[in-house]
Amino acid sequence: MNTRRIKDFPHLFVNDRHMHSLLFMHMRHAFKTGLAAAAAFALSSFFNSQFGLWAVISTMIVMEGISVADSIQASFSRFTVMSLGALAGMIILVITPAHPVFLTAEVFCICSLGAYLGRYGSRFTLATTAVCIVLLVGQQPAADKAVQAQIMLGVTLSLEVLVGVTSAIVITALLWPVRLGDTLRSDIAAQFEKCAVLLDTTVKSFLDHQQNVPYSQFEGLELQIRSNRERMIKVRKLEAHIYHYEHKGLSVQVDTVERCMEKMRSLIDALNEYDERGYDPQIGPELRELADMLMSAMRRLGCGEAYAPAPEIACGVTLAVDKVESRLNELRRGHKLHELPLRHIMQLYAFYLGLRHLSETMLCALYEMQLLGEKPLIKKIV
Repeated sequence: MNTRRIKDFPHLFVNDRHMHSLLFMHMRHAFKTGLAAAAAFALSSFFNSQFGLWAVISTMIVMEGISVADSIQASFSRFTVMSLGALAGMIILVITPAHPVFLTAEVFCICSLGAYLGRYGSRFTLATTAVCIVLLVGQQPAADKAVQAQIMLGVTLSLEVLVGVTSAIVITALLWPVRLGDTLRSDIAAQFEKCAVLLDTTVKSFLDHQQNVPYSQFEGLELQIRSNRERMIKVRKLEAHIYHYEHKGLSVQVDTVERCMEKMRSLIDALNEYDERGYDPQIGPELRELADMLMSAMRRLGCGEAYAPAPEIACGVTLAVDKVESRLNELRRGHKLHELPLRHIMQLYAFYLGLRHLSETMLCALYEMQLLGEKPLIKKIV
């Protein structure tokens, strides 16, 4: 495949350096998982617990998430669900007779209920599993301390789960932590870069006699951008208790890349509106300059220096918009636009308005990020 083809389809190729980074990250996570499971088992063995197995299993479940936020969320859910299940099991043990018939009926009802509620999430299955464990193990307590033994059974199970999740959280947060906030920032930077490349492709296609741009080029990007807000909420609710993040700046980046994708879709809609033979819009240099400045603004918002003043980019975008408007007014006064069919004129103005709205989005974002950096040197909007 030649160089031209590779540049035409950059989304089909993966950076080898990025692949090695992912491989190394997963290898470290595997080591952390094994270390956390071993630590949980050692603590359980030290206290001579009969539920040491559940400490290890809890650790494995919590460590399924690579990031710190995912581990915290899984640990909270695991401990809460298992504790409530153990509590329910203790109550059933105390109030029901210790007879095989009753035990069989209880297991049937609980397992059936867990299978039905499993449609709403795995937490219900875990809860009913904890109930069954307490029921099955607690049927033969010491005769003289039946109630006390049954209560201690549920408490011990909850403590074992707590040992497992605590081990997982400590190892995840202290040893090579994978912070969801840092991952989100790097993903947003990559998304801004992809938006810039997509903008470049769209403007080139428009200037090259309005060649259509397939929607498949940004469908995957849209799915990635939609997941940003959910991950940002995780960062604010979970990781913020351990690490310090600038949530306002991250929120501005998430909002901006979402709006950027919306504006890009409107541009492509305007471009793909007609499949007829194209025309020369006669404002090629001006549109090209505006696109270049918008690409610079996108890359600036996605980089690690997003808070730094960027008056040259903001002024460049403003001047580029003014040049396009001046060129359009010149064409209108010279009656050159009247030579085009009405649908072509509407397409030209729709494409320009899409670029102008994108410019306003970029300028607002630059202004907000600079305000957060306490250096408001950029005028807010054109």
